[in-house]
Amino acid sequence: MMILKTIKQLIFYFALIPLLVVADNKSALIFGYGDHNAAPYAIEESERLFGGIIKDIATEIAGELDIDVTFVKTTRKRIERYLENNTIHVELITNPAWLSNSEKLQWSEAIFTEKNIMVIKASNNNRYNELKDLRGMIIGTIRGYKYPELQLFFDKNYFIRYDVSNLDVNFIRLELDRIDALVDADILINYQLMQNKNSQAFQVLPITVSKHSIRAALSPNAPVTIHQFNKALKKLTDQGVIAAILKKYHIDE
Repeated sequence: MMILKTIKQLIFYFALIPLLVVADNKSALIFGYGDHNAAPYAIEESERLFGGIIKDIATEIAGELDIDVTFVKTTRKRIERYLENNTIHVELITNPAWLSNSEKLQWSEAIFTEKNIMVIKASNNNRYNELKDLRGMIIGTIRGYKYPELQLFFDKNYFIRYDVSNLDVNFIRLELDRIDALVDADILINYQLMQNKNSQAFQVLPITVSKHSIRAALSPNAPVTIHQFNKALKKLTDQGVIAAILKKYHIDE
């Protein structure tokens, strides 16, 4: 009888194991980020994502969806492939016009608006009011990024594109006169100038290169549906959470 009782207990225990595994291994929503996401989009400490807009918004969305969240660092050129093969589930700071496989992905509603603007040295006394005024200049750009509004000028060598990995490098090159101007998102540039002790060495041009909505790209087989993702995003927007995160980094919508 003792042996029979022990066998029954073992059967009951092993029957519980799948339930315990499910409970302890809740699906994770994997967000991608990389060096192309300058601060305040991504802020690293000791080679891990420590803070920034991506981490803050992703954490809030995961909380609404009751799902774990993890972050995978990748290069800009691998985003499309990683989204398709589910290495990552979400690229938060993007737009359909920026990804070559956008039709294969699921797209969120707009999260916020971003503008591309330009910066030159403060010591440059020339007047630049429109793109054609930049003739002959070397423009610092980000490797892998598309600039539709500038591409015709680049194609005709009206001005020259010079790619680097991130905005920090472009500011260094601009300060050293290796480039004549740089182009990037207003959110990134304004944050960089706010943090830069030598910000007076630079000036923002009165030129809006482009304006676009920031939307999240979801992989086709993400563990949440685009409807669930958008519902969580809308709730966070309506509650003022997204605005509060942007304000945390001194960004006003």
